[in-house]
Amino acid sequence: MPSYPARRPWAVMLNLLGVVIVGFDLAQRSLHDAPAALAVAAWAAWSLWPPAVLLPERWVRVRTALYLGMIAGGSLAGATTDVVAFVPAAIALLALAGAPVVPLRLVGAAAAGSALLAGLSLLVEPAKPGALVGVVSLLSIAGFGGMSRRQHRTTEQQARALLEERLAVEQERAQVAALTERSRIARDLHDVLAHSLGGLVIQLEAVDALLESGRSDQARDRVRAARKLAVSGLNEAKEAVTALREPDEPLSAVVAALADAHRALGGQIAVRGDADRGALEAASRTAVRRAVQELLTNARRHAPGAATTLDLDWDDTMLTITATTPAVHGAGDASPGGGHGLAGMRERVTEAGGTMAVRDGPSFEVVLRLPGRSAK
Repeated sequence: MPSYPARRPWAVMLNLLGVVIVGFDLAQRSLHDAPAALAVAAWAAWSLWPPAVLLPERWVRVRTALYLGMIAGGSLAGATTDVVAFVPAAIALLALAGAPVVPLRLVGAAAAGSALLAGLSLLVEPAKPGALVGVVSLLSIAGFGGMSRRQHRTTEQQARALLEERLAVEQERAQVAALTERSRIARDLHDVLAHSLGGLVIQLEAVDALLESGRSDQARDRVRAARKLAVSGLNEAKEAVTALREPDEPLSAVVAALADAHRALGGQIAVRGDADRGALEAASRTAVRRAVQELLTNARRHAPGAATTLDLDWDDTMLTITATTPAVHGAGDASPGGGHGLAGMRERVTEAGGTMAVRDGPSFEVVLRLPGRSAK
């Protein structure tokens, strides 16, 4: 539930000091010649002042009722007590007008009621013209001062709400960034594991076949190649987990290393074109490396023994990579795979600002286009 603004200690002390001063004046001077009814109204307004100040802020309705009582009693007795009894009413009006939790229509009604009661009090006990002017002046000052405080506090609340909203947006942005990074690392792990484990499956299947045919020497060579592949995959997995930056080596060297690994695993590949005629950003370089790695893994898995052609071509500031592998029908011994490689490849290429197209037919063809810049 909304409440009045938090009170500062010095404001409470000033209010209590005002209670003492006004009470002393009412007892010593102001109420000596006042009618009994107005004296009761003055003391009622004064007696409501301390609890209105000291009650907790969350007691909104009780404090509002106390302030309204102060306004009513003080307005009735204000003019006949040389404005002294009107001080509690002015304080109450200032508090009501300055609290954003109090509706403005209630503040307006309280101010109008105060002026009306001050006028009615003159029918009971005529007062000096100066006293009535003082009541009206104090009423105006309290109203305008309270509205100024309301505007200030409303601005503070809006600024606080905007700050909280900004913090919420920043937290949401941080969560999105964390999820994006997790997705990137998941793709890295998939690419590494699909490449390494897929190659290991092929090697172990070859080892099994060689051992059955009695060719132990060739099987030993396959085991050694599998061990190298496992070590390489382990190192790449560590890099992906720790989110290390890819080595800043020439793109041609990256493609050549992947092609050599493909040949070592029994695959066939021909690389054409100059990959170093332009330069790529880090995200695009990572996309190319993982894409070529995934394409060669798929070639070994789904088209064992078929020759893959990898064309790299620069056109102004755009690198086009075309990977073509003849379709092998009836390849029942193709290695099992995960099926998420192409989707991850497309996501990575898209995030790097590129495009990816897949064409089925007599040959399986994947075309990647990534933006870069001319080599200097």
